[in-house]
Amino acid sequence: FVNSVTRVVDLGFATVEEMEFRVALRRCFITFAMAFQDNDWIHVGKGIPQPVIVKLFSAVLDNKNIRPQQILGALEMMNLLHRARHGTTSEYANDTNGDDTNGSAPKISTFIENPSFVMQDSILTVGEELASRNAPAFLPEVDEYNSFQHEIGGEKAFHDQAAGILGGALRFIVKQLSSQELGHSGMQANEIHELVVVCLCNIDGRISKNTILQAYTNTLDRNKIIKGGDKLEEYMSVFLPSHLIRSHAYAAAGELLVNEQFIRRRVGSLGATEATRKHVTDLLDLRKEASKEPEKNLTTKGSLTENDVEVTNSNIDANVFVRDGCRNIINEIHRLLSTQKGSAESLGMAICLSTVGEALLKGKQPRDAQHRLDEAVTIYKNLLGENHVDVARSLHSVARALVKVGENRVAVHRFAEAARIYEKCDATMHFDSIANSQNLATLLIDLGEWDKAAEHFHDVIGKKKAVYGEGSVSVAKTINSYAILLAKHGRMNEALLNYEAAKSTYQAVPPSLLQDKDFVVKCNYDVTLINLNIASIRSKKGDMHGAIQSYEEGVHGLREYEAAQDQLILTSNSEVTKNSSSKKHLVAALGRIGSLKLKVGDNSGALEAYQQLLNEVDDESPQTSRVEKAKGHIKCATIYRQAEGREAYAKSISHLREALQLYTALFGAEHKDTLAIASSLRQWLNETPQQEE
Repeated sequence: FVNSVTRVVDLGFATVEEMEFRVALRRCFITFAMAFQDNDWIHVGKGIPQPVIVKLFSAVLDNKNIRPQQILGALEMMNLLHRARHGTTSEYANDTNGDDTNGSAPKISTFIENPSFVMQDSILTVGEELASRNAPAFLPEVDEYNSFQHEIGGEKAFHDQAAGILGGALRFIVKQLSSQELGHSGMQANEIHELVVVCLCNIDGRISKNTILQAYTNTLDRNKIIKGGDKLEEYMSVFLPSHLIRSHAYAAAGELLVNEQFIRRRVGSLGATEATRKHVTDLLDLRKEASKEPEKNLTTKGSLTENDVEVTNSNIDANVFVRDGCRNIINEIHRLLSTQKGSAESLGMAICLSTVGEALLKGKQPRDAQHRLDEAVTIYKNLLGENHVDVARSLHSVARALVKVGENRVAVHRFAEAARIYEKCDATMHFDSIANSQNLATLLIDLGEWDKAAEHFHDVIGKKKAVYGEGSVSVAKTINSYAILLAKHGRMNEALLNYEAAKSTYQAVPPSLLQDKDFVVKCNYDVTLINLNIASIRSKKGDMHGAIQSYEEGVHGLREYEAAQDQLILTSNSEVTKNSSSKKHLVAALGRIGSLKLKVGDNSGALEAYQQLLNEVDDESPQTSRVEKAKGHIKCATIYRQAEGREAYAKSISHLREALQLYTALFGAEHKDTLAIASSLRQWLNETPQQEE
């Protein structure tokens, strides 16, 4: 279907007779799709405001005879873009009740004056596919199915001329991204997001943490006077940090998110509650993305001078940005509410504090999170009374923060207080109440209060069964979590019973609840891990045959999981990270099968298991897996040594040599285990192999 739509889109471009307009049209379409493919306003139907699109298309076009409005109209006429039909006014613009001392947003514009535009998901996918073609032409390959081969050839000839590249060209390829060679394969997403930032802020040159603040400040007066400036202001308030993060400008994004003027304008555009939620989301997104690329903590690809690197690519601490950004958004909300209402003690302030506290918890700053959440609890109690679900919810969050800082005894009291409030509010079956009870039960186990913990866990499981049904994934996960905690604290008999109950619950989930393939794969993986845990307990209890059976079920499940992951990587349009832990589990399980089969006297079965282990591990495998491989060679050598005949003797020597090479590479030639293997090898080589009868 996607290929068919792509051909239709290519055909639509090919029907445009004027060459420069066709080139500009194709490039603007690709730019829109790449810039806004993950934009929330696209997916909820609110759309991208026209002033934002016009500024973006103006950067793409380098031809005075073509105006951005013409391109926008043509894309709409081709049904590649559609006008948004709801959520198109700036609801929170000028939400300062006359407080204009710091520059409020301009007058609200209407849908008729400044429409917003959306693009269907299937068309966005087409735009993403077109962007993967060779720049700057982005032309399809000529094949027997194309009825417009002549037009493709003409457009290619147009691009082969220097005037063609510059005449209707992507100015950001020629100027903004001049360090990259034209004709590279495809267009990168971070390039497009850098272009969006440059357009929105009118930055002349590369993005840095210094240029972004000055450029953003300069947009305040301009947005007040231009047509549709309120739309532009709202869009920048919501999405400018996201574009910076996706352009890999992490330091610039961090500086913007802690900047007081940006926070003030964001609150003015979105209102206190929505601004707080969006702000903490951006801060956590920055922390997550910056941690993925510590070696290039900032800026997009390109040749930077040494001064640029010193200014923009310093090793940023995203945690500092999270802390300072959260503190500044609280200060701004406090200032705004104090100005408007004479007191900051309001539900808006409490919601802001609890939202920030949750974000600080996710950002691994539990001490700061505890302080903010304690403030929220106090305000909620003063405004709503002691017995209110928002008070209970905030107490639950405070308890979680206390657990993070090691104050377990205090946390128990907070969990218990929250549970009492939920009960008084008749909300014990609510999701938050059940989660509170489960966290309390987990903490009681860690504190050694087994009877109370068991009572709470059974209560949680019963409530989840009542809410979700006997056969549900949520119930299975809860039972499994209980089993893991029991096993962790050495209560193996109870853990085994709960593992088996969790497995049975997973298997009892109705097929109607397992429609999503990714979800099914994850559930099957959970069952596989349960099988491995059951096998481990059975092995410790001396049930060798039961352990072997469970380990073999686990190995089968791990192989299915790896095959499902490979299939997902092949079929998914987005980047998928493969779970490397499954390979470690597989290697360890095969080693355990071999060891257990040796104990029950099944040497041939043990050899088969160890051979599978050896085939699974290579030089790129983790060290723990390579150690397992070395041990596997030793086990194989021992088994063959017990057999008679020259062939068995040769195989035993071969495996022992492989083990010696691995141990030498892993631990060094002077390690005691390496020396012991070397000594055994010399002894075996001096022996005469027994003749086969």
